[in-house]
Amino acid sequence: MLIATTLIGLLVTGEGGNLMEIMGDGDAFAALLWGSLLAVIVAGVLSVSQRLMSVGQTVDSWFSGVTSMLNVVIILTLAWSLSSLTEKLGTAEFLARTLGEAIPAALLPAILFVLAAAGAFATGTSWGTMGILTPLAVPLAWAVLQAQGDALPGGHPILFASVSTVLAGAVFGDHCSPISDTTVISSLASQCDVVDHVRTQLPYALYAAAVAVVFGLVPVGLGVPWWLAFPLAIAALLASLRFFGKRVPDPAASEATEPVEVQTADQN
Repeated sequence: MLIATTLIGLLVTGEGGNLMEIMGDGDAFAALLWGSLLAVIVAGVLSVSQRLMSVGQTVDSWFSGVTSMLNVVIILTLAWSLSSLTEKLGTAEFLARTLGEAIPAALLPAILFVLAAAGAFATGTSWGTMGILTPLAVPLAWAVLQAQGDALPGGHPILFASVSTVLAGAVFGDHCSPISDTTVISSLASQCDVVDHVRTQLPYALYAAAVAVVFGLVPVGLGVPWWLAFPLAIAALLASLRFFGKRVPDPAASEATEPVEVQTADQN
């Protein structure tokens, strides 16, 4: 119901010559609102009609779901407010003038990745980090390219990488942060201590981030095509798995090989 209503809403509210233009022109906010509302109603009707929950329990569950999304709404609202504030203060222009000639364009995607990862790790939110850094990263990347004479189609991969690396760094920091809601929920769901959960996943995430920087962001900044850097990064991940990975013993196989005591009639 959610997916079907959203797609229909995009088609109804959009205009264009073909399907992609119509969906691209559609009112995504209205379509998602219609889809969410109908999906909630259908879920409630199914729960009550099948006697899985009472009407009161269904309403309580709905309020519980709304409450769980309140933190996301607050974070996004504060991020949008801070983004508007930095725009009014001219923060992007200030950084562009100050760092335009100081930062090598080739290293800009890697630097933005580290900044986004550190910010998301410290705050525990990827949404907030994206909202804060994206309005700053795009003007900064373009100013750096202009200052160094690379504001041409040949320098566009650096601009694209600067935008995408903010998203990647924010997700990386949010994934590893001990105060992130996803980390806390994952550890609670698996009945694992939060710190232990972070310690076990951090080496894997750090290695993947290092591979992304060394074999992806830096080579792309130096002019290496992405289609060549991408398989190099995959090869580095597979090599680490081959040389550093260890097989986990199969519990079923170990139980099958354990000796079983057989009591004879005399022992009984």
